[in-house]
Amino acid sequence: MTHDPDAALLGRSPGLGEEHFVHDGLITKHPVRAIALAALRPMPGQVLWDLGTGAGSVAIEWCRTDPSCRAIGVERRSDRAANARANARELTLPGQFEVIEADLTDLTDLAGRMFHLPAPDAIFIGGGATRDLAEHCREALPTGGRFVIHGVTIEAETLLTGLHAEWGGELTRIGIENADLIGRLHGWKPARTVVAWSWTK
Repeated sequence: MTHDPDAALLGRSPGLGEEHFVHDGLITKHPVRAIALAALRPMPGQVLWDLGTGAGSVAIEWCRTDPSCRAIGVERRSDRAANARANARELTLPGQFEVIEADLTDLTDLAGRMFHLPAPDAIFIGGGATRDLAEHCREALPTGGRFVIHGVTIEAETLLTGLHAEWGGELTRIGIENADLIGRLHGWKPARTVVAWSWTK
């Protein structure tokens, strides 16, 4: 893990390698993260909600684009929330990234918390999206707000194709293959295909 809160060492461009984060293996991989940030389009002074933040990698990359950017991460698992906070200490400035422990499936709890959060300019969901959650996020965004959801399951793909059909936006499938050993030689090992939906209000 690298200590670089002001982005002086690793720079501000998205796509930091996973080795710079504390995580349990479930982390948005760096090429997919770079694609997510391109769709989220962070701008100085803006706020991101990263719902289901996990290790906080997307929120952290958002914050690193400009010192005035802020992010709120919501994570139901306390161990992952702890990882996100540790990553925030090492890779963002103090006060840039706040992590809240809450269950995204409890919309009553989440709606109450949303009321007290800084209004978002963009929202990212990297896993666990539901139709009800998407509706809440749509209402929370201002005109011009960006909404990006990624998923790797059949259920997530069904949800995102439905949102695309109803709300529009852009729907993309992302397939990435990395070189890997096959005995003494090399071959391509595919990662799970990611379905990405992005929409601007």
